[in-house]
Amino acid sequence: MKRSSLDMLCCPMCRGALSLSGPTPPEVLADGTFSCASCQSRFAIEAGIPHFIRPEGLVGSNKKHEKLNNWFSHVCTPATKLMFAVCGGEENARRECLDRLDRRPQAKILEIGIGTGDNLPYLTKRLGSGEIYGLDIARSMLQYCQRNLAQWNLEAELFLGEAEHLPFKDGMFDIVYHLGAINFFTDQKRAIEEMIRVAKPGTKIVIADESEKALKVLDKFLLQLWIGQREEVVPPIDLVPKTMLDVRLDTIWKGYGYCIEFRTPLR
Repeated sequence: MKRSSLDMLCCPMCRGALSLSGPTPPEVLADGTFSCASCQSRFAIEAGIPHFIRPEGLVGSNKKHEKLNNWFSHVCTPATKLMFAVCGGEENARRECLDRLDRRPQAKILEIGIGTGDNLPYLTKRLGSGEIYGLDIARSMLQYCQRNLAQWNLEAELFLGEAEHLPFKDGMFDIVYHLGAINFFTDQKRAIEEMIRVAKPGTKIVIADESEKALKVLDKFLLQLWIGQREEVVPPIDLVPKTMLDVRLDTIWKGYGYCIEFRTPLR
């Protein structure tokens, strides 16, 4: 991670100030340790990725899906391409969500659940220059993302963490979005509140995932054997605070997905 990103970070547990142990860091940090001045939590930086969670500390759905996603990372890109093939093709499916984002020059962009980074070529094509930050719960996903970024000649700051406990200060990002995992978050309401907290005033937030129609199809391919018993998918639009503006819910991906978008109020 870049040293310039340090000023954006806070403790994900208590939002206290973080400091790096040791001497003045180099411009790019490969390893190190963060310490929280308030709750004394410590977080490692490994291979350039700050680790703001430990697998043993996860609870609920996140605990199960962290393990599943580390396995799924090995087939994520081809599996997603296959699923998007029935939705009009991968580029159309990704653009159906990403084209909803605002165009803001030199924007700070946060993708929650960045996975292997497959949205980034489409995102940069649409938005052009900007600073990209990506968070995911699965270490293996981020490792694949690092390799893809090098192959695509793109840059992004990557973080291991939970959507419900983002390691960023309030009002840091011009663009915030999440595609494809909120159905299985431990606490959807808190995750949405965290997206709002780290967004600047007037920011449009976009959240998309598979619909119940899609998961019923996947159930035939042993999805429930993989993830266990699941609840029926209901788009969490009712969890968006009433203070948000321009709230809308759309069906996307030929009925196999939904998209929620809204804008944070100007303060």
